[in-house]
Amino acid sequence: MHHKTGWEDPATRHAWRRTALFRCAALVGWILSFFAWLFAVVMTPAWLLVLWLPVLLVGIWYALLALIAVAALTGTRRVLRVYPWQVGIAEVRSKKNGSTQFVVPNPDRPEKTVSLGCGGMIGTGRHFWVRAVKSGRLTTAWFAGNPRYVGVVATPGPQNLLRVAQREATDSRMSPRKRGVSPEARALARAAGAQVGED
Repeated sequence: MHHKTGWEDPATRHAWRRTALFRCAALVGWILSFFAWLFAVVMTPAWLLVLWLPVLLVGIWYALLALIAVAALTGTRRVLRVYPWQVGIAEVRSKKNGSTQFVVPNPDRPEKTVSLGCGGMIGTGRHFWVRAVKSGRLTTAWFAGNPRYVGVVATPGPQNLLRVAQREATDSRMSPRKRGVSPEARALARAAGAQVGED
């Protein structure tokens, strides 16, 4: 890759637009399914509500997951506007709890690694990354970002963009990582949307 940032690569912008289209379509689909559920409830006997209620709860959960995925699009673009792609540096592993783990070298100490994860929640078992890693189709990924804070992983191309982050980089209730991180690295992470604390 010869681009200063991932976003400068036309293939990356195309992949982001494709991801945005897919995620927005999924969200709209789950919202429309609520109206289909409502129609089914109205058109069937009242005693069937006992069966329809669990369907509603499942639909609400998947709609929330779709909403979170759509909300992550802005963060994905923000990371890609700061960091370049590093091809094939992220090792991808499947964990026992059903989640996927991305193991990336520490930028300041390449002999050490940092792990980021995705999945592990109810309803994420069918996510592309979880399925592909479990099946053994993927063992490495492209990575843009700083694994101590936030990043984006992708399959070669790039395709199947996914924003990943350390919890302390996104949760304001937690203390952000400072030890062993240079001021320049923290400034870049802040520009990419991570919580890095005060200088």
